[in-house]
Amino acid sequence: MNKAMRRKPALLLAALLMCASARAEHLWIEGEKPTTHNFKKHNWYDSVAKDRLSGGDWLSNYGPNPAEAGYAFQAQEGGEYTLWVRCNNLMVAQHYKLDAGEWIDCELRKDPREEFTISPKPDHRNMAWHLVAKLQLPKGEHTLAFRLSSKLQNHGGIDCFVLSNRPFTPSGTSKPGDAAAEGKPDEWFAFLPAQDPFNPDSLIDMRRLWHAPAGKFGPVTREGSNLVIDGKPVKFWGCGANVKEDKPREWQAQWALYLAKYGVNAVRQHSVEEALGPLQKNAQGERVFDAKKLDAYDWWFAELKKNGIYTCWSPFYPHLVSPDDGYDLFDDLPEGRHGLRNSSGVVNVEEKLQDAEWVYLKTLLEHKNPYTGMRYVDDPALAVVEVHNEDCIFWHSPLNTMEGNKGFTKIAARLKARWADWLKARYGSDEKLKAAWGAGLRQGDSVENKSMGIYGAWEMAAEGPKRNGAEKARMGDFIRFLAELQRGYYERRAKRLRELGFKGVTMSTAWKAGGPAADPANLWCDDAMDMIDRHNYFGGGKGGHGIAPGEVHNGTHLSQPGGALLAIGRYQVEDKPFCVTEWTSLPPNQWKAEAAPLFAFYGMALQGWDASYHFLSARQHLTGGWPNLSSYVTDTPHYAGQFPALAFALHKQHLKEAPIAAARRLAPDQLFQGVDALSQDLTGGYDQKEAKGNLDTPTEILAVGRVSVAFGKDLKSEKSDWAKCWDKDAKTIRSMTGELRWDYGKRFVAIESPKTQGLLGFAGGQSHALPAVTVDLKTEFVSLIFTPLDDKPLAESAQILITALARDKQTGAEYNADGTQLAQTGSPPLLLEPVQAAIALKGAPPKEVNVVDMYGDRTGKQVPVEAGKFAIDGRYKTYYYEVKR
Repeated sequence: MNKAMRRKPALLLAALLMCASARAEHLWIEGEKPTTHNFKKHNWYDSVAKDRLSGGDWLSNYGPNPAEAGYAFQAQEGGEYTLWVRCNNLMVAQHYKLDAGEWIDCELRKDPREEFTISPKPDHRNMAWHLVAKLQLPKGEHTLAFRLSSKLQNHGGIDCFVLSNRPFTPSGTSKPGDAAAEGKPDEWFAFLPAQDPFNPDSLIDMRRLWHAPAGKFGPVTREGSNLVIDGKPVKFWGCGANVKEDKPREWQAQWALYLAKYGVNAVRQHSVEEALGPLQKNAQGERVFDAKKLDAYDWWFAELKKNGIYTCWSPFYPHLVSPDDGYDLFDDLPEGRHGLRNSSGVVNVEEKLQDAEWVYLKTLLEHKNPYTGMRYVDDPALAVVEVHNEDCIFWHSPLNTMEGNKGFTKIAARLKARWADWLKARYGSDEKLKAAWGAGLRQGDSVENKSMGIYGAWEMAAEGPKRNGAEKARMGDFIRFLAELQRGYYERRAKRLRELGFKGVTMSTAWKAGGPAADPANLWCDDAMDMIDRHNYFGGGKGGHGIAPGEVHNGTHLSQPGGALLAIGRYQVEDKPFCVTEWTSLPPNQWKAEAAPLFAFYGMALQGWDASYHFLSARQHLTGGWPNLSSYVTDTPHYAGQFPALAFALHKQHLKEAPIAAARRLAPDQLFQGVDALSQDLTGGYDQKEAKGNLDTPTEILAVGRVSVAFGKDLKSEKSDWAKCWDKDAKTIRSMTGELRWDYGKRFVAIESPKTQGLLGFAGGQSHALPAVTVDLKTEFVSLIFTPLDDKPLAESAQILITALARDKQTGAEYNADGTQLAQTGSPPLLLEPVQAAIALKGAPPKEVNVVDMYGDRTGKQVPVEAGKFAIDGRYKTYYYEVKR
């Protein structure tokens, strides 16, 4: 026997020993079962939702003294173990000690995961998972102790903790191995995210679609209705992502990497002033930023840039004014944060307040970021600068406040005096004023009267003034007066930015008028800058900004083509890029998986919108549960989980932009008649009714082709032949591109481009023949997208990503039968309803269908293929699959 043969048994024995020593060990220990403890239970404090706790109980303390608890355990394998602790982290100081070691801070506020309230009403009884430490454990017996204290009765509590020698990220009360067991075809499965390994072969890593660093090819500019970089049209598919000064930089670095991987190429910082704080005087009397906050933001901007992510600035919400700004009516402003004054609303007509904004913005733009080596004004990674967030003169505040004499007394007096001066310049005399206003002239109205009554936003109804319909001309003049002031403000800001050297895109604000009669005029003001911006929200419920038991707004987009989130497209200006810097369909709406694909395929593609910023990412990974019971979370399967497929389709231009279906073109004078010239009342939120415009443009036309507005003299409106696309009897609309089909009778959409294809909505119980795939769908409601990752037509593609999502809910969440009431919010982990479908692709049969995990990595499992067909369902506990052929 040669030496090589003699060595094989020895190598085999070594391998077996390595395998034996490499066995996974997960020690799950219940908090309520300590070896020793001096915790003092309090009946009130201990009255929590124990059905949401591991083991149905916890170890809690509420009393005059700090508390300690010790746990004895045995490490069978030895080596490095990760310690996760599920405990109360709200206003609690907690330390741990291994064996006879030192007490070490658990740092409970560093990165709490799946944080939720366990008390009947929100108070300081809270629960979250925490990655506490990596511990070296020799084989054998050990003790782990916890010590907690707080200023509030030393309160605190431990639900459980886990020591694991293998990668494991807990979710809810799911234990290691729960995800490994095969599911049932129709069984909802737990979504159990861990740390993303960032495998370079991940199928969903969209960094390959986009350049890095951001700004590599120069600034983002506007050419006609497009955003362009180096002369080439681009789309921004992004989200909000505000700097987190309290997080370690390695945490933030992974956040930027995660966003880029999932296809995000732009983020919005909202607001800049909230992140940096107000300007402060230094020892030399100069107004400067807080050095620590500025350094934190400088680093974050540079990290985003490094990952190919452009930034949009929302500078103010609102700007806070100090006496140093020199505003003469400072005491007339309401109080704001930091002991400063709030300039919201009135800034739109007060130039000195606009100058105060500019001082702040100019100071930041001229600052040189030490991490990029560039001033912000010169950095092409700063793509967009807004004037401010959600603020216009036509909103309820300040107009209702001033009209009702409830505030802004001195500012209102000055505005009224300016209106009188404006009227005198326009009409010259009371005779001409009376001729213009006719029966709408009020007693005392005169070009010399500097205290004439004004209008609140509440009065600016679509058909004319609510109190007196004869005052249309009078109110129209007031709207024109305000619009000229506000547009002048935007024009000055744009001019200042250009003079300072900013080459990127300028944008006014996302806000709408409070009354529809002023809404077209407000849009005309926005048209003074490069890009139009709006916000829109849908869904949610009684919890408002959070999720709570009670009423659920459980509507679906699918029954009203062009409505809800998409209705915001009525604000698109014909020759300008269009942007939505905040949008989402809020949980606990059950159908929110429809929102992102509709936004991408109908908004960004068919309507030709240019930038999307979903609201809001705040985590450096996908997150389980309904995170923090918040209404605004990007980092979930329904949003970030669908981003790779959507970003791929947009950047590869899989769906075409439509021609004009309705071009509504208005002469400036039409805006100031005291009525809504567009007859599209969107001032109360999303639009779900058939609003008639000057072209009698129903909401459904947003599903036909491009809808736009333009302002100018001698312009003629136009529209396509809608009947060619819209079959009212069948209740179907096929887009002018032929790539999208909306069946609002059956409430689903078919995506039928040559490349990306799919089904969206209530398509279950039917067989669907798409151009390159036939789907026999069992699940009632789905978002099912087929993406050719080789960018070939789907019928020819050799590598296809399937993204398959349906409803979600937290474990223990309970709805009524129609989903309009939420009885219980439940708790993590998140449960996903599996998509059950039999699939047959046209073209070559699949060689293999791989089960892919949430990170886009192949799991090693495969879906059986028989006669070219295969079925996906809950057995695979995933929403990604790869087809290779």
